[in-house]
Amino acid sequence: MNFRKKSFLRIAASFTLMGVPLAVQGQERPAPKEPETNSRYVSEEPENSGLIVEFHSASSWDNNILGNNARRLEDYVFEEGAQFSIWANKPEWRVGLDYRPNALLYRTNSALNQIDQRLDFNNEFYAARHLIFRLRDSVDYATGVLEPQTNGEISLPTGGSPNLNSTIMTPYVRQFANDASGEAEYHMSNRSSFHFSGGYGFRRFTGAGNTNPGVVPSLFNTQRGGGGGSYAYRVTRHFTAGLEYRFQDYRFSQSSRDETHGVFLSVLWDTSPHVTLALFAGAEHSDSEGQFLIPSTNPLQPGNVVTTLRTTQWGPGVGASLTFRSNQTVFRLTGQQLVADGGGLLPAVTNSFGGAEVRRRMAGTWDAVLTVSSGRSVALQGPTGKGKVDTQAAGMAIEHPLIQNLSLHLGYNYLRQRTNQFVPFAFNTDRDRFTVGLFYRSHEYRF
Repeated sequence: MNFRKKSFLRIAASFTLMGVPLAVQGQERPAPKEPETNSRYVSEEPENSGLIVEFHSASSWDNNILGNNARRLEDYVFEEGAQFSIWANKPEWRVGLDYRPNALLYRTNSALNQIDQRLDFNNEFYAARHLIFRLRDSVDYATGVLEPQTNGEISLPTGGSPNLNSTIMTPYVRQFANDASGEAEYHMSNRSSFHFSGGYGFRRFTGAGNTNPGVVPSLFNTQRGGGGGSYAYRVTRHFTAGLEYRFQDYRFSQSSRDETHGVFLSVLWDTSPHVTLALFAGAEHSDSEGQFLIPSTNPLQPGNVVTTLRTTQWGPGVGASLTFRSNQTVFRLTGQQLVADGGGLLPAVTNSFGGAEVRRRMAGTWDAVLTVSSGRSVALQGPTGKGKVDTQAAGMAIEHPLIQNLSLHLGYNYLRQRTNQFVPFAFNTDRDRFTVGLFYRSHEYRF
């Protein structure tokens, strides 16, 4: 699929964890707000307007480049890429643009050579003293390969995110994904605020560069739209409580759909200057409909027949994250259980995910990061049984500056995934990936 295809914003509404009041002039300390999802230290967060250019050159050994144990191939992968980041912070507005091209060159399986691209846009506009608008758009054209990242860019999925499911791995196929959202936040007073947001996202699979084109028809192209809103009340200077409503509308290829409504109570608590605790808990109601192939019971019509199945169900929706961030350490625990898309392998699922991450500045200017996670996705529907995908991942990376702007990066990633017999394209994955790379980061150009 041509990457030049325009990504479009459809503000139909999706929902973030909660709307939280911004800092109010004259207060001693800003109100609690959601922590950043990346692994950057406090001192690494950009505050002014500027431009940064980063280049990386990495070599990896991957023992399962197709991500499928049944068709296991190992190879050396050479990756040449860059990141161009520009941002501007003004009293009335903020804007940021991030572009990341990455070329993948395989030593033996050169037919798989690809160029991945990702574009992220963020905008925040203060329309009035108490009214804020935000726009976000993310476009990704990739094969799902783990791209080299600096330690500060490593992140885990966060609880309550309305984005497309990123906890499931697909085999080697091209993916074109877009996630866009718009938000409005109105502050009634120093303590209370309303938050509304809307968004649209899709994920499409193509066979470009795929050695097994038959895989693509078995994967579910996904569209996601929805809406929601929240009310937040700042009980104390460090504690905010809220009530949230979320609506999600999923479409999967031409065969399945799901509508999910959720209501949640939420809490955001700054337990100390460096520690933030976020919690939400409530219930979700799902209405799913899908078409399935089942064995025919009519002797005059042997083989399989198409049947339509519709189910409705209630389930819990819960999540939590604990974040500690300072100039020397980043530590984060996150977990959630929510209805989500099936990542291409399944239609709508109940997704349970938990993860932990720690980053630490070591002696001798060494920097280390460690992540572990585990997830389970269970289909909401199934004529004879529900599809299930279990995924575990672990990773570690060490960085050391060789000179002022040039760093050595050593990394290891392990991925494991198991599917049961009710997943349309059932496959298992065990994957190890060792990476050695150089990262060059330019000076921060201020303007």
